[in-house]
Amino acid sequence: MKNYSLIAVITLCLGLTACGPDIFYIPIDNKLGSAQPLSKTEDTIRVIVPERITQYVANGRAAVPGWLKDAKLAKYIGAAKLYTEDQFKALGYQLTDIGLHSGGGGHPNVIAMVDSGVLKTYDKTYTWQVPISTDPTTGQPNMWDTQGQTVTMNLIYYKIKIVRPIGKDNPLFTCNNSSLSMNFCIYSQDNPSTYETIFEGYGTMDTNARDPAYIEDHLASSVLYQYPTLLGKKRVFQISQIYPQVTKVTDAPTN
Repeated sequence: MKNYSLIAVITLCLGLTACGPDIFYIPIDNKLGSAQPLSKTEDTIRVIVPERITQYVANGRAAVPGWLKDAKLAKYIGAAKLYTEDQFKALGYQLTDIGLHSGGGGHPNVIAMVDSGVLKTYDKTYTWQVPISTDPTTGQPNMWDTQGQTVTMNLIYYKIKIVRPIGKDNPLFTCNNSSLSMNFCIYSQDNPSTYETIFEGYGTMDTNARDPAYIEDHLASSVLYQYPTLLGKKRVFQISQIYPQVTKVTDAPTN
């Protein structure tokens, strides 16, 4: 896991689903567009984020009611941008305006619009059995007590749309970065009439982990797994802990 200062990872194991050798599933819905496919030699990609991140950052800085939630949402989007870039680099594609405080001085011809957030929040109770007495002759437990812990779960989504903007003066090429966007390039709206779509990817993750970097690393790794091999596929990724390692890929159920 990368140590981005934006995310401020204090410790890796922050929740029940962020530790241990367990596995979990990330359902993925990838769709192939009609535009010319990505080229590792001819294309340069800029990853951009939605404009609403600026409001999240502003609320966080002003400490208005709900500022902690908004600050966390900003971190989800920021981490999605950073780990998307990591996946593109690992796959061998060219990028510009990467990393923290990425500005906007590059000259891309392909734009990757990424977004992330919380679909729902709910409580989940884990229970286990604890021995409370033993047989004095054998030392074996003969009475048990049920204990439990309730944790707050979040259903996190990650989505990406890779597009070829139409026209050299297309607004998607305008970075519009500022301190409120953490100097990431932003887009104000998704207008399909202004571009041709190369690829759309979408994934979700149920977790009580509290580290946006951990979550977005898993999501971006799954959605862009071996791109472009799984274009046009709906898959379920079985991921190992604690680093994103795909252990099994299966077709998603149709029902």
